Amino acid sequence: MNQFLFKLIFGKPEHNLPSDEPVLQKHWKYLVGVWENDRHNDIGLERLLRLFLIAVQFLFPGIYIRHIFGNKGLTYKNLAIEVYVLGKLLFPLMVFYFGLAHHPVFLFCAVYFLLETVLYIAALVFVSDMFSHTRSSNRAILLLLFNYIEITFEFAVMYRGFDWLDQKAKSSIDFLYFSFVTSASLGYGDIHPVANGGKLMVCAQSFIFLVFVVLFINFFSGGRNKIIR
Repeated sequence: MNQFLFKLIFGKPEHNLPSDEPVLQKHWKYLVGVWENDRHNDIGLERLLRLFLIAVQFLFPGIYIRHIFGNKGLTYKNLAIEVYVLGKLLFPLMVFYFGLAHHPVFLFCAVYFLLETVLYIAALVFVSDMFSHTRSSNRAILLLLFNYIEITFEFAVMYRGFDWLDQKAKSSIDFLYFSFVTSASLGYGDIHPVANGGKLMVCAQSFIFLVFVVLFINFFSGGRNKIIR
């Protein structure tokens, strides 16, 4: 049974190639390279944005998970990231199931995970040259879909936790429904934000949806092998 599960998840063990360089060291070198304009002669706002998107990754768990499991090989690193992505996707559902959306710790975690994913997606767009290794394109798009669903779930937690929707939104399904409708830019109008914070959050979520559209267009127009984790 154990051998079957190992084969099911890991495939061929010989495909577990060693990492060429520790992730943290590699990421730091890339940050220094952008600072020195080694790869891209950026200036002004573009330069500041690229430096920010690279440096801010050190504030989130994803890069440390890649570093720790990357020492065991690329297969373990990729699987660890997939587990982490799935965990972030399931976290908002757990918050709703146990009624923890108003708890400050869980609300903070939802915002924290949301920021990590959004900033990573922004890095895929604006620092695409950092992601230069070829990976499975199917895996890449699957992870992007999980990221999209995760962001939608976490926005739903924020709408619930901050009480940013009108009284028509009562159940967890209502908040999830509103978040998905907003992400899809449908805007049925049956539920709407009632506070300035909610209105700004709807604007932010709609903008993130447009970023995803750009990213998927880039994915299918030739940049698909560069979208990795």
